[in-house]
Amino acid sequence: MRRIYSKFRTKDGRVITLRPLRKSDLDEMVPFANAFVKERKRNRSLGVTGFYRQMTVGDEKEFLDKVLEMEAKRRGVSVGAFYGRKIVGHCDISGRVSPDELHSGLLGIVIADGYRGTGLGSKMVQTALDEARKLGIWMIELEVFANNAQARHVYEKAGFKEVGVIPMKIRRDGRFVDIIRMYTHLPHN
Repeated sequence: MRRIYSKFRTKDGRVITLRPLRKSDLDEMVPFANAFVKERKRNRSLGVTGFYRQMTVGDEKEFLDKVLEMEAKRRGVSVGAFYGRKIVGHCDISGRVSPDELHSGLLGIVIADGYRGTGLGSKMVQTALDEARKLGIWMIELEVFANNAQARHVYEKAGFKEVGVIPMKIRRDGRFVDIIRMYTHLPHN
């Protein structure tokens, strides 16, 4: 049976399924990624950096293959959010590979326009943290745009603490944005 983390109802009543990404999701991933490329052109403060050009099936296949390999090796977690068959969010925690850092990982998350502010981000982050802890990944790091108060609130609710600011890390359209580094330690043995 294919694994499902959970199903839940967003604040606006939509039923979302959280589950790991699968090879069969590739066709849905391309329009999902390209929606961020398009949104970034009209929303210059969008806190994503990886979607700066149109993504191809090959690009998304390469990403998906890395995610699936990471999961197969039990070195990370993938949480896809689906409204029906449509992917509306993705959160992952990539575990470090250095023997000295096997307990740590890096969290990344993207949520489609129209699904932010519905409770989806909190649910995805908590699911990813729960699954990472099961793999022995209990120290999680992330970076967030300093001007993204909504995302920072989600992370703080999940137990993340600010550890520093990297001034002017992002340059977009001639303007600089500071990055906030955050971390959390999960309960572990």
